[in-house]
Amino acid sequence: MNSDVADKKSLPVDFAVYGLDWGFRGPRWVDFFEGTPDGRPWALWLGHRQQESEHGVRIGTLPRPRYDETMCPNGGDPLAEVAFGGAFGLVNLTLPDGSVPRPDGLILALVEHAEKQAKRYEEWPQVTWRVEGEPVRARVWHFAGAWAGFTTELPDAYVVAIGIGLPPEETHLVRIDKTDSYGTDFGAPLSLTDLGKHKSNRPEAWLPPPQRDGFHPDQLALVPETEH
Repeated sequence: MNSDVADKKSLPVDFAVYGLDWGFRGPRWVDFFEGTPDGRPWALWLGHRQQESEHGVRIGTLPRPRYDETMCPNGGDPLAEVAFGGAFGLVNLTLPDGSVPRPDGLILALVEHAEKQAKRYEEWPQVTWRVEGEPVRARVWHFAGAWAGFTTELPDAYVVAIGIGLPPEETHLVRIDKTDSYGTDFGAPLSLTDLGKHKSNRPEAWLPPPQRDGFHPDQLALVPETEH
């Protein structure tokens, strides 16, 4: 990670943030944020790992007006961007450990695959999530033993989820008011450096890929053929 990214900071979070409901037991943390050049956050991602397991869900909250303005300033389909945020996160989180050699061209092929699937989000199967106990529809894409999904049925935000080892239908969300449960004050400026330090002191604060020692068939199917 270069120093420009490592030192990235944002203004305090000024929108409603969603995470897994309090029936979910296990470590919680702020995974990362994304912001505009002037520091306004337009995405906050929270990590959740099931107690004593390697399963969990990353939840991203994207405030609608700011996200649309940032990602589609000249028009376009913001939902394709929302879907890509989930799909890109999915292909990234499902990569095996860094000690496993990456076939030539695979990373680019994975990103292109995520882009292609995101543009086809209307074909993603629908499931039902719950937000504050109320059912909402979400679209979900499965890949490499995990899944990514999003819902557009909240008035204030798009919510994206990336799940490993847990069924997407069991995604139960609430508005997060107990920010201390994530070890970070959302009402204070955020720093990627500080978040990185916080996570480094908590070895459980990450989501292991479904397969750590090798590639999934879905990934291997995208390895470019070598030209002879």
